[in-house]
Amino acid sequence: MEIATLFDFALDTVIFVVGVTAVLASLGVILCSSPIYSALYLIGHMICLALLFLLYNAEFLAVVQIIVYAGAVMILFLFIIALLGGKKEVQENTFHRAMAFGFVFILLGELYLSATVGPTQQIRGEIPAELFGTAKAIGLELFSKHIVAFELASGLLLVAAVGVICLAKFSFVPLRRRAR
Repeated sequence: MEIATLFDFALDTVIFVVGVTAVLASLGVILCSSPIYSALYLIGHMICLALLFLLYNAEFLAVVQIIVYAGAVMILFLFIIALLGGKKEVQENTFHRAMAFGFVFILLGELYLSATVGPTQQIRGEIPAELFGTAKAIGLELFSKHIVAFELASGLLLVAAVGVICLAKFSFVPLRRRAR
């Protein structure tokens, strides 16, 4: 067996293991009843995605995935959960839960079908292939074509964080009438 073939097999095996771990972590997010553990599973999923970016030679995307999502956003989520009080949910077997499981299994089936189709061609676009995953390529794409969506998403995150803090700080307590 050649060294290159052995290296490709090892790389494919590592990619498969990291991908399966990412899927299991995402199932942990959905199935876990504790919001703290759910957020920790989400951090694990984000780390698996960063590892996949590294394995596909997109180093900048991997670093951004760790710093921004697993670092900043998920820590913010953990602080908000801690502020609100992470209470376990009582999971009941309802029709909506069965529909959600059906939806997840349909998506997994579609993923399986798309994985068994075979090799696909690289998408041809304006950014050359050697720039894929670099800071320059992401900056060109993000701040030229998608600047409005980027700013709207950042504003939405800000409004959501302020709203959660306001809801947690000022809880609704009904006023009692004084008897005279």
